[in-house]
Amino acid sequence: MYHLLFVILLLFSFLEFFGKNNKVIANSLFIILVIFVTLRYGQGSDYFNYIYLFNHSANNFENALLNNDFRIITQEMSFTALSYIWLKILHFTPESLTAILSFFSFLLVWLFIKKYSLKPITSLLFFYCTFYLIYPYSAIRQSICISIFVFYLIPLLQNRKYLKYYLLSILLFTIHYSSIILFVIPIVNKIKNYNVSQVYIISGIAFIIGLLFYQFLFHFFSAIDVIAGKISSYTGEAKLDITSLILRIIMFVPILHTSKIFERNSMRDLFLKIYIFGFILYLLFMSSSLISSRINVYMRYFEMILLVDFLVYFFFKKWNRILSYSFIITIMTVLYIKNINSFIDQGTYYSEVNFINYPYVSVFNKKKIIETRNIPSYYQQYVIYD
Repeated sequence: MYHLLFVILLLFSFLEFFGKNNKVIANSLFIILVIFVTLRYGQGSDYFNYIYLFNHSANNFENALLNNDFRIITQEMSFTALSYIWLKILHFTPESLTAILSFFSFLLVWLFIKKYSLKPITSLLFFYCTFYLIYPYSAIRQSICISIFVFYLIPLLQNRKYLKYYLLSILLFTIHYSSIILFVIPIVNKIKNYNVSQVYIISGIAFIIGLLFYQFLFHFFSAIDVIAGKISSYTGEAKLDITSLILRIIMFVPILHTSKIFERNSMRDLFLKIYIFGFILYLLFMSSSLISSRINVYMRYFEMILLVDFLVYFFFKKWNRILSYSFIITIMTVLYIKNINSFIDQGTYYSEVNFINYPYVSVFNKKKIIETRNIPSYYQQYVIYD
């Protein structure tokens, strides 16, 4: 089913890119994708972990209220409070909360694409290959934070409405600690002029620092009490993902050259400055693929807009457009395959499950999840069989 969606998106992206935009088809594709992500069951590496977290956080918040001691709360406060309200007051299921958060996070992404992309279906295809199966599917707390950032906070940043920007950033920080990066992103507004050569030089320096001094950087952030536990878990899995690094560089270079066409201090220029800032942070923390991706993804969402700009503005001759489009699609296909294989590995699927037959499991065929995936014993109590 996932591969069918990929083929459909690719087909309509091709027709859009070499023809005309079609709002009806674009909206229809969004509806299909949002139904898929909302009705899924047991899929996404952290699906059952979130079911556990919702229950655990709701119980913790309830105990904190009874004992008037909020020090026992270990998760982010707004996330914990939301879990308590949804499960204990409204008496809804944790599965429905997962569905609601996934729905709204993807809805905001689609509204962002519709508002800013020159080719919405193509941007949707890029999102599907790169982020769809990771964030709305699995990392749903961070997903909702990123979606709110790109759709609501970016206009505030562009218009220098910093009070509202930081107030919303504080709220997002209490949902997922990775949102701490939002407090430093406004620094890009201080950059008035830059050129490609300067960015290459700074990126090279960041690359060297990332190779030589990553332990020092981790130690620095570990000193911050609020996020120390998170950083500790990330450094425990520190490793350099060469394939991801190469793919990121291949994507970054063409996007960087769009700086020649954007008016300085425009919305597109803001997208690009944030994307460049994110790439530099990625290089600084690249020795830990987990921490680099957690921090960088807030800024990487602009990739699906900027890549389309690159394809549209830089190639006018027919064969140049075909070759450039084919090259980007090849990269997206590699990312799509890489993501599916990662889910199979991280989700502890049985050996007979592979990229070709990776199944879609929904709330209508829940039993299929235990037939294809080994659910750890400590999550077994959260599995619904009917």
